Amino acid sequence: MGAARSKEPRSVSMDNPSPAGVIDVSDDVVERLKLGISRQAKDSGKMKTTGISAAKEVPVSVADAPAVQRQPAVVYQNPPPVVYSGPAGFTITAADIRRQKDIELQQNDAMWRQRMSQLEQNLKKTNTIMEAEYSSAVEDVRKRFASAPATLQPPPCQDLKAQIIACYRANPGETLKCAEQVAAFRNCVNAHRVKTLDEEDPKGKTTVSKTSTAKAA
Repeated sequence: MGAARSKEPRSVSMDNPSPAGVIDVSDDVVERLKLGISRQAKDSGKMKTTGISAAKEVPVSVADAPAVQRQPAVVYQNPPPVVYSGPAGFTITAADIRRQKDIELQQNDAMWRQRMSQLEQNLKKTNTIMEAEYSSAVEDVRKRFASAPATLQPPPCQDLKAQIIACYRANPGETLKCAEQVAAFRNCVNAHRVKTLDEEDPKGKTTVSKTSTAKAA
C-alpha cells in the first residue's frame, strides 16, 4: 500500500517574490561578471598599444619603392662674345665691328646722297641754260623773218624743230636728253642766219674780204 501511494506524482508550488521577466542573480555572480569585464578591457588596451608600437617599429623600405625618373633641366646659356685680337694687344668684339660697319654704311649713304643732290642741281642748271639758248635762237629767227611774207620766207630748220618737240614730249622733265637735237637746231639756225646776212649785204662782205686781204699782205 505504501509503495502504491509513493508512485503517485506530487506537485509542489512556490511563490516567486520577483516580478515577471526579472532574473535574480547572486552577489557572487555579479562579482565574477565585473571581474571578467575589467579583464576584457585590459586585454583590449594591451592589444591596441602593441599594434601602435608595431606600426611604429616597421621600417619603410625606400629601396623597394619604384624610382621616379626625372628629366634633366635644360639650361640655355648665351654664347660668349666673339673677340678679335687687334694690333698692340687691343681686343675688338663682334658688336664693335658691327657698330663700326653701320657707321661706315651711314657715311657712305650720306656721301652718295650729297653727290646725287649736286648732280641734280647741275642738271637743272644745264637744262636752264639749254632752254634759254633755245628760246634766244627762236626769238632771233622770229625777229629776222617777221617782216618777210610767209610764202616767200618759210621758217628755217622746221624738221629739226619737229625733232626737238618730239624729243621733249618723249622725255618730259628730262630736257638734257634732247641736247643733240637742240645743238643741231641751233647750228642750223646760225648757218641760215649767216647765209641770210651774206645775201642781204654782199658789199659789206666784199669790203670785209678786201680788208682781210690787205691785212694779210
